[in-house]
Amino acid sequence: MKEGGVKYVFGLPGTTIMHLLDALYEEDEIRYISVRHEQIAAFMADGFARSSGQVGVCMASRGPGAANLTIGIHNAYAESVPVVALLGQVSDEVYHRDAFEEMDLVKFFEPITKWSMEIHNTHRIPELLQRGIRTSLSGRPRPVAVSIPLDVQLKEAEFTFHPPVQTKHHIVDVQAVKKAVSLLKHAQNPVILAGGGVALSGASNELIQLVEDLTILVLTTWRKANVFPNENSLYFGNLGPGCSPVSWDILKEADVLLAIGLHFSEFSTNRWTAISEHTKIIHLDIDENELNKVYISEVALLGDAKATLSEMLRQLGGERIGLESRLLLPSYKERYKLDTQLPEWTEETPVPSSAIIESINRMMKKHDAILVEDAATFGPWLTRYGSFQPGQYYAAAGGSMGWGFPAAMGIQLAHPNQQVINVTGDGAFWMVAQDMETAVRENIPVINIVLNNFCFGNTRDRQKTAHQGRYIGIHYNNIDFAQFAQLLGAYGERVESARQLDEAIERAIASGKPAIIDVIQDRWEGLPPGAIPAVAK
Repeated sequence: MKEGGVKYVFGLPGTTIMHLLDALYEEDEIRYISVRHEQIAAFMADGFARSSGQVGVCMASRGPGAANLTIGIHNAYAESVPVVALLGQVSDEVYHRDAFEEMDLVKFFEPITKWSMEIHNTHRIPELLQRGIRTSLSGRPRPVAVSIPLDVQLKEAEFTFHPPVQTKHHIVDVQAVKKAVSLLKHAQNPVILAGGGVALSGASNELIQLVEDLTILVLTTWRKANVFPNENSLYFGNLGPGCSPVSWDILKEADVLLAIGLHFSEFSTNRWTAISEHTKIIHLDIDENELNKVYISEVALLGDAKATLSEMLRQLGGERIGLESRLLLPSYKERYKLDTQLPEWTEETPVPSSAIIESINRMMKKHDAILVEDAATFGPWLTRYGSFQPGQYYAAAGGSMGWGFPAAMGIQLAHPNQQVINVTGDGAFWMVAQDMETAVRENIPVINIVLNNFCFGNTRDRQKTAHQGRYIGIHYNNIDFAQFAQLLGAYGERVESARQLDEAIERAIASGKPAIIDVIQDRWEGLPPGAIPAVAK
């Protein structure tokens, strides 16, 4: 792992990984961070990996410990995040006898990993582990599971170490790029839909240059607003529940769509209804399995986003297309401005979501901060009214409640000189709240803004719209989260008025500690005006 540049291992001690832990005991270059639940370890590895571009490593013992990792590993798989899960396994000498906590870990992890394997020969550990790290990072990044039986760990062997070398996919189809460039140049209403692959390849600068040279409107896929500067005059929103209505219209009315680093997901396409049949699609992705999977492309570009966009720019040779050729742009701008005008708030207690968005946007401009989102009910507010720069915003599109806080801790470790702030609902925070102790013990100063409406708000809104207000199982009681933080040695403050929030955030930042700001909202505080929750069908 050291040869592979691994700096952190997140895990929870267990019987079949004690020797792996012992090997880390005197290792100065790799920091082991013990958590209170294996799910947290996987989420921390996810946050570290997606924000650093390096592999994230989590570790768990056999059976239930390994099973607890799978929530986080599934989320990383869904979002193409390079995570390696190290798993302790029962000894080979007792395997297939229903030994204590025995299970087939390879089969168990196969559906949610890029590669799931077990090492049965001690001398092959370096070879296969470095291959696992390389596999996780190369091509389309995704998790890898590595199971090591206990007796394999205990044996001695002569090792030859080779650093894992990431395989870069820089092959570019020059002729296909030529056709794509021609389509974009001659389009009347071209649109770019940018996904997470832009960030994974580090292609934001190339994307900005292409957008400005050709005056192309930009949309981002659900919860990937961090791949393009949101203040750019050609940016027209983050698609998904709660987004601006004009954003859907822009996508629908495109005659040419350049889709970069995405898989045409349910929420980014409004359940696959938002792209017109007449739209000519140019699809650029590093995973050939995604090309022509949902929509048949006019041009399918297999490869790295950064390298391919660079070739597009080279072929353009500095040619520019002016605003006057984009006839629909002025009307789009006016409508987008109206759609994204934040609703005014008058009652400051309990704290309305409009006031929270105002505070967050002010804070993001004032501080060199990274915002993490794990609030399903509040998410649509950020989708429509949030404003971010590349690398300034991370959110889970894999669906895992509780991802935000541990992922924020991983992001904080990857970016120790920036303030990381997690915005979460109380329901999601309850799932991982025990690891405030981890944040305090390990001095990881993440600030949690807990939007406390004593309710599973996303489920409540679905019951309101799809089940005629037949509410069941959504309301509960909460502790004072601020006092909970203080008991653990963190900073805690309860906010019951909108006008208290800015100063509470400043005090939390100034404390230098992990923090909880407990923001009291109305039990029925919900989606932005006009937003309808996505309902599974």
